[in-house]
Amino acid sequence: MEEYFIDLSKFMMADSSYKDADGVIFSIPYDETTSFKPGAREGGNAIRTASWGLETYSPILDRDLSELKYCDLKDLDLYGNQEEKFNTIYHVTKEILKDNKRIIVFGGEHSITYPVVKAVKDMYGDFAVIQFDAHCDLRDEYLGNKLSHACVMRRIYELTKDIFQFGIRSGDKEEWDFAKKNNLYLKMDLMNEEDLEHIKSLDKPIYVTIDIDVLDPAYAPGTGTPEPCGFSTRELFNSLYLLKDVKDRIIGFDIVEVSPIHDIANITAITAAKIARELMLMIL
Repeated sequence: MEEYFIDLSKFMMADSSYKDADGVIFSIPYDETTSFKPGAREGGNAIRTASWGLETYSPILDRDLSELKYCDLKDLDLYGNQEEKFNTIYHVTKEILKDNKRIIVFGGEHSITYPVVKAVKDMYGDFAVIQFDAHCDLRDEYLGNKLSHACVMRRIYELTKDIFQFGIRSGDKEEWDFAKKNNLYLKMDLMNEEDLEHIKSLDKPIYVTIDIDVLDPAYAPGTGTPEPCGFSTRELFNSLYLLKDVKDRIIGFDIVEVSPIHDIANITAITAAKIARELMLMIL
């Protein structure tokens, strides 16, 4: 009887058991430090729903999701204060990594990347982070909170100095001064082959974090802090496809700040779902 039914609450083709899966999808419904427009806590489910409008095959990568083994655990059950919620995120991420599985995380706001990366740090020690984002996210604190989504890369910088930031076009003077003082690899532009060669030379595990507002609001209106003059969808994908050369080192990725309440015709969620599909086809 089960063959007549379909579970649209999961990412498309997420049919493997946790035990058999090479990759594990889970979402983190958290947006409590959002500084402008809330709603990112619903991002994971919007991405899942949108995924069913895509094909399973990528003509660029010449692979199909049917070739992969991955499961979707859906929303993480969060409760308590921010510290308690982040501890839950950290422990769940660490357990999945200990089981030798790659992680695919849907936000939620960008602050959730910190406890995920903290688990990566404890599992792998030395690693690099590639960030696609409109914002520096390098504030030491924002509105009295050091774990705000505006501080996530500053906290991650305390875990690894190998941070590569692309698409950055917004931040206060303190953030830009911090980046210059510490010689951060921060670019307003796309990732190019020269950037990739530098990343490859490190020979380290890689975690990729994608804030959907790296895209221009014309391509991704469904986000809490839209910033004009961003990447086109094609430009972002062209940067992501460069990562094929380091695909075996990528241990996971997240897509954050998708806010469906502010989306138009679901174009932001559809774009996020396609990003997920392409990266999954690349690393699993």
